[in-house]
Amino acid sequence: MKLKFYILTSENLHALKRHNDPDFSNILKEDTVVVINSLDEDYIKEAEDYCKLEKIEYYITESNGTPSKGKNSVFDIFIASDNDYCVLIDGDDFLTAHGIWMYKHLATLKTSPDAVCLVNQSSLRNIDDELFICNPFSVDYDDLINGDYYTNFREETGLSHEKSMYFESLHKKYYTEQRKYSEGSEVHCRVTWFSKKAAKFKFNEEVIIGEDTLQMLSLKHEAVQGRLDFYSTDEQPATYIYDEREAGIVKIESDFGKDYEWMDTYLNALEDMKNAGQLHEYVLLPELKIDYPSTYKLSKFELKTTDTTFPTNARETKQAA
Repeated sequence: MKLKFYILTSENLHALKRHNDPDFSNILKEDTVVVINSLDEDYIKEAEDYCKLEKIEYYITESNGTPSKGKNSVFDIFIASDNDYCVLIDGDDFLTAHGIWMYKHLATLKTSPDAVCLVNQSSLRNIDDELFICNPFSVDYDDLINGDYYTNFREETGLSHEKSMYFESLHKKYYTEQRKYSEGSEVHCRVTWFSKKAAKFKFNEEVIIGEDTLQMLSLKHEAVQGRLDFYSTDEQPATYIYDEREAGIVKIESDFGKDYEWMDTYLNALEDMKNAGQLHEYVLLPELKIDYPSTYKLSKFELKTTDTTFPTNARETKQAA
């Protein structure tokens, strides 16, 4: 089966180059497809020049500034291709060496899955000028739902009593719903692997934050109905690394954790799915099982680079979403 790694990029040339860098993902250029989806004309030209220079297959697609629009354009390109499987990578994130091996291995199986999502995910964060490897989506639901969130949130943001109470209600409802429908203690599970069958389920372009969770839940519904082979995989060791050192769409839209209006939009879309019978309480996906060769060494992710913008002295911590 034919697999390609699809990289969606909108603004970071340095991050784009990491995907083919031997010190990072080291994806073969012939296995790479770059989808440039940006409102920045200067960046579009830079990314295009890089792809031309490195002889990497690339496409420039129409952007409206939202992640959903870009991801849907990746699906359109993938479905129109002769590739059988797509690994979708946010251009600011990157795959580990183990990830490259695992996804290539999946393409060799007699029966490959339609979709794979991640649990126990890893991210890089700068906290007080120190780099940490975190588990951003592994949460303590009891603490998030029943903890003293309102007092802490109001003190930290300086918002009015009414606004703080409103955000607290959204916050509690959001985590209550995620507890029902997501995978165990994982509040969000990124889907990285898609067959063409799975790629027909597009991202909701009216939702700016949480569109990937809604799409994952759509795939989960199809799996529960027996129409898709969808699995979760434990990210220990990691296949995919979120790089949260730059301000992404979530931080910008939420005013760096001060504005939770996006949760209202997300919860309304979730309610629509519930009314359509597309959500399943406390149902878990089957876990992906891989028969590793006896010579294969499972190893934890480590940065190996002399680039000072990506320091190697990362410490581990657990950080809730």
